[in-house]
Amino acid sequence: MLKRIKVKGYKSLRDIDVELPPLTVMFGPNAVGKSNFLEALQLLSKITAGYRIKDAFYQPHRAKPLECFSFPPEGLEGLFDKQSICLSIEVDFTLSDFVVDSVNSQIEGFRPLSEVDEFFEIGESTELDMVNEPRMDGCVLKKHDLRYHIEIEMLPKMATLRVKDEYLVPLNNKGEPLGGKGWYRYSFLVTRKRLDDSRLMLMREYPDVLMVRSAGLHHSALSQSYDPRHYPYLIAARQEIASWRFFCFEPRERMRIPDPNKPTWHIGPMGEELPTYLHTLKLDSLLRLESFENALRIMLPKIDSIETYLDDRGDIELKVKENGVSASARSLSDGTLRMMALLAVGGTKESPPLIGLEVPENDIHPGRIQLLAEMLKTQAIFTERSQYIVATHSPILVDWVPKKSLFAVTNGDEGTRIEPFTAFGPLGRWFSTDLPPEDVDDSMDEMDPDSLRVSERILRGDFDD
Repeated sequence: MLKRIKVKGYKSLRDIDVELPPLTVMFGPNAVGKSNFLEALQLLSKITAGYRIKDAFYQPHRAKPLECFSFPPEGLEGLFDKQSICLSIEVDFTLSDFVVDSVNSQIEGFRPLSEVDEFFEIGESTELDMVNEPRMDGCVLKKHDLRYHIEIEMLPKMATLRVKDEYLVPLNNKGEPLGGKGWYRYSFLVTRKRLDDSRLMLMREYPDVLMVRSAGLHHSALSQSYDPRHYPYLIAARQEIASWRFFCFEPRERMRIPDPNKPTWHIGPMGEELPTYLHTLKLDSLLRLESFENALRIMLPKIDSIETYLDDRGDIELKVKENGVSASARSLSDGTLRMMALLAVGGTKESPPLIGLEVPENDIHPGRIQLLAEMLKTQAIFTERSQYIVATHSPILVDWVPKKSLFAVTNGDEGTRIEPFTAFGPLGRWFSTDLPPEDVDDSMDEMDPDSLRVSERILRGDFDD
């Protein structure tokens, strides 16, 4: 779970530091930075997944690399006059159970040479017998709270992107780096020195050995391959962040095209590959497909069933039977396809630890928005399958979401500001007392039973700058 994110120098996110609950719903006017917030997380996920730094800034990432750095007062032209510009992203997160299990399984998969020799009935000693076998204790991941920081530098005149700084450090139960001021001695990964074409990285090898390794400037050190027996936390952190998924559905074209036949356990970022995902469930997980159909009937009661089949060209076609009549994906409404995509996102075999959704309410009937909110709460809060970060323009959705999950997004001279709803007073003013915002908010509701809904306050302009 992502507990906190700090971003500096990325588009309108000049300097933000936000603590996040399991369900985060951001609301605010257009062009205040909601999409930029999701894109910053997506950029970090791509960087840790192994992309070259420059490649991570391209599709589906919006804007050219230079345009992703915060503008000075002179605008884009002012960036060209600078020798160097930087952006940084820092996240505090807890490793997911499936990530911990996955890494420990990798470690346990390494068998000692003595066992290998016995399995293959090798009796003669070899040079390999003289190698000191590493310890392979199970469940070596013990510190599950981590902080990862990366700083990206660009040389505008040379159009060069490179990593300037990077570290991964364990956190204590207060959310602070272990070791206090000497935290770097406890870090799993930290940049110690920059050379002309590489970085010297201080890395903690399991259990307590510090190593110095070289890393390139054009990849994050976290994205590289390591032996899980020696660097389990690097493997786990990379897998956690790289598993984040972000979606902005495009039902007009992307979700209507037949897909080539292949096993697919996740739909694409724009909703593509929905037919192959459902076809995979049909072949390999019929119970999960039935659960999907049951959930879809709750959202859209007139739907009887969904069908997938191979056409004459070997592509997967999707059909939906409604009131006994089948209709292909090409003729379905945009709202129906969006509903199906939303259910597919949260119903995968291994749910992503974090899911980002941009305006999921688009094309959905206002009477179904409450069901959308209930689905988000079920997935993120009640079952804790995935953490959700949602950007919305729906005044209805915010009324059905817990207030502790709501965040108001504004944009002023200092860039984007993201603040919890509970930090606002009944008239939109900031609280200036020492009383915890949550307590103040609850007392206001109790004292004033006729208090306005969140949607009414948004329309009244309480949260606008």
